[in-house]
Amino acid sequence: MAALKITAEVRTGSGKGVARKLRDDGRVPAVLYGMGQEGVPLSLDDHELSLLLSSAGARTSILELEVKDSGKNARKNVLIKEVQRHPYKDHILHMDLMEVAMDQVLSVMVPLEVLGTSQGVKMGGIMEMKRREIEIICLPNAIPESLTVDVSDLEIGDVVHVEDLEVPEGVTIPHDTNFTLLTVVAAAVEPEPEEEGEEEMEGEEAAEKTAEKESEAGEGEEE
Repeated sequence: MAALKITAEVRTGSGKGVARKLRDDGRVPAVLYGMGQEGVPLSLDDHELSLLLSSAGARTSILELEVKDSGKNARKNVLIKEVQRHPYKDHILHMDLMEVAMDQVLSVMVPLEVLGTSQGVKMGGIMEMKRREIEIICLPNAIPESLTVDVSDLEIGDVVHVEDLEVPEGVTIPHDTNFTLLTVVAAAVEPEPEEEGEEEMEGEEAAEKTAEKESEAGEGEEE
């Protein structure tokens, strides 16, 4: 697959007013971190960024970032660190990028992808996802788009742990605890409603017993 590319411009100024002006001009504020340097403020083309994020694996792929600064261009290998979106509009508000060295291992989060439909779910059970992504350590060019979990053979009560994952060569999962990733549980059974006749009978019986106790208590006081 061809490398994903994006172009950025070094920006000046900061604050909500500057960010608002950039968005009005069709640009997205961003910051580039990493490689022992302070964050570099950038701006990205909104349309180009939206196309990039719609590409498969964009969130876990190494991107070729071209930075334009006063007529000079620099190319860097980066990962998307964070994307901030508007809470209810389809707008990207801000992005953080992290520069990486291709010969140094790094820690990243990758999504878990579920394959198949479990036998337990077919029998009425429910699959509960405990984790939707997991941390891995590897070289930048070995980052997988996702780690897959085949649940086709899972019955009700079965559990998938970290040690059950198959990871590509060169990828490790830095966890000592073999925590749960997903499980198939039985669906909750709702109690059947009692018939009205039985409820009325129980109410009448309770009222009669209460009346009998009060009567007995009254007779005791008279004695």
